[in-house]
Amino acid sequence: MPILAAAVVLFFVTAGLLHALLGQQSAYDIVKGMLKTYAVERHDDGSWNARNVEEPYEKVTNDKMIMWDAAHYNSIKEYLYRSPYDPKGKDYAFFPLFPLLWRTTGLPPLGICLLNILLFAIGATLLASLFRNKMPAWMFLLALCMPYLVIFAIPYSEALFFITTATGLYGLIKRRYWIFFLGFLLASMTRSASNILLVAWLITDLLLCLRHRETWKSFFRNVALHLAPVATGVLAVIIIQHLRGAGSPFQFVSAQGLWGKELSLPSWPFTDWSVEGKSVTWPLIFTLFIPALAWLATKLFSALRHNEVNETTETSREWQTARILSVLFFVGNIVLALFTQKGCMYSQARLLTCTSFFFFLLFDCASQPVPKVWRWVIATFLMVSAVYCHTMLLGTSTLGCIITLLLISMVFFHHWMKPWLRYTLVGILLLLNIFWTAYLFNCFLNGGWIFT
Repeated sequence: MPILAAAVVLFFVTAGLLHALLGQQSAYDIVKGMLKTYAVERHDDGSWNARNVEEPYEKVTNDKMIMWDAAHYNSIKEYLYRSPYDPKGKDYAFFPLFPLLWRTTGLPPLGICLLNILLFAIGATLLASLFRNKMPAWMFLLALCMPYLVIFAIPYSEALFFITTATGLYGLIKRRYWIFFLGFLLASMTRSASNILLVAWLITDLLLCLRHRETWKSFFRNVALHLAPVATGVLAVIIIQHLRGAGSPFQFVSAQGLWGKELSLPSWPFTDWSVEGKSVTWPLIFTLFIPALAWLATKLFSALRHNEVNETTETSREWQTARILSVLFFVGNIVLALFTQKGCMYSQARLLTCTSFFFFLLFDCASQPVPKVWRWVIATFLMVSAVYCHTMLLGTSTLGCIITLLLISMVFFHHWMKPWLRYTLVGILLLLNIFWTAYLFNCFLNGGWIFT
C-alpha cells in the first residue's frame, strides 16, 4: 500500500500549503470571521495565557514548535530528566523513547515533525497492508479523514507510538512473535499506556480462552507471551528514569498527580479545556463507547455459552485477538479518564483516535458489512450524539464534530450508499479535514488551549 503513504504525505503538504496561504493577510481577511486565532501573553512570573485575536496564521519556526507537551519532550531531550527548569519533576510523567529518538537524530523541531509524518505514513501503510485484499483502495482514504491527524505533524510521541503498535499488531496477525515483541516493547517505552495494555491483554486472553475452551495453562502462557514486551518496556523506562534521578521505581505514576490526575469517581456533566477537543471527544464517546461495551458483553456471553468454534480462516484467532484488544484499548482510555480526571475529558480526542488500534478498527469495520442489529445500534447512538452535540454542528472551531460524525457514518454505512454518494462524502471529508488540520496546527503554534 505505498499509495497510502504517498496520500499521507500529500495530505500534510496540502494542509501546510493552506496554513501558509492563510498566513497572508489578504487570504486571511476573506475567512477571518470563520476562524479563531490566538496570541500568547507571557507574564513576569513565567505563566502565560492565550487570548483570541484576529491575525493571520502564524509563520512556522522552530521556536514556535516548542509548545505544550512538546516543551517537555524537548526538556527530556536536552537534560534527560534533569532539567533545572523542572523542580517538581513533571517530566517524569513522559516516557523516554521519543525524546531519545529526537536527541539521537539531532533534528531541529521542524525536522522531528517531518520525521513524525514519515513514521505515521509508514505505520499506516503497514496496517493497511493487512487489509490489502479485504477492501477497495478508496476506503483507505478514510484514514486521512481522522479528525486529529495534526498530532502527527508536531513534536509529540503519537507518531512513534503509532508505528510501534502498528508493528506489534502486524507481528501478531502474521504470527511473527519477534516482530510483535519488538513493536510492543518499543511502544511501552514511548507512552504510558502500559496500564491499559495490561488490563486489555488479560481480558482479551481470558475471552479467547473461554471461547476456544482452552486450558488455564494455555491461558497463562498466552498472557505471559503478550505481556512480556510490555513488562520489558516498562522495566526499561524504570531503569532509565532511575539512572536519571527518579525518586522511586514508579516515579512516572506519581508524576501524573502533578498533572491533576488522581483516582476519583466519574463526574457528570463532562467538561473539556477546549471546544476544539470537545468537538471530537463528545461524538466519539456518545456514539461508540456504549456500543463498544455492548459488543464486548456479547463476546463474553458467546464465550460462556458456545461449546464449539467454527474456524473459517487460518488466522481467525489472530484477527479476533487484534479486534478485541483494539476495542479494549479504546474503552480503556475512556474508563481511565473517567476515574482519574474528575469528568474533564482533556486529551481524549488524540488519545482515542491517533493510535494504530483505532485505525485497525476503522479498517476492520469498513472492510465488512455491519450486521443489521449493530447498524441500528450505531444509527441510534449517532442520532443521540448529533442531538447532544447540536451546538457544535455549526462553527469552524467545532468542525471536528461534523468530521467525526460523518466519518463514523461512512465506516459503518458505506455499504448501503450509492457509489456517487460514497465518493462525494469522502471528498468532502478530506477537504474539511485538510482545513481543520491547518486550523489546529495554527492553534498549536499560537498557544490555543487544545493540546495537552
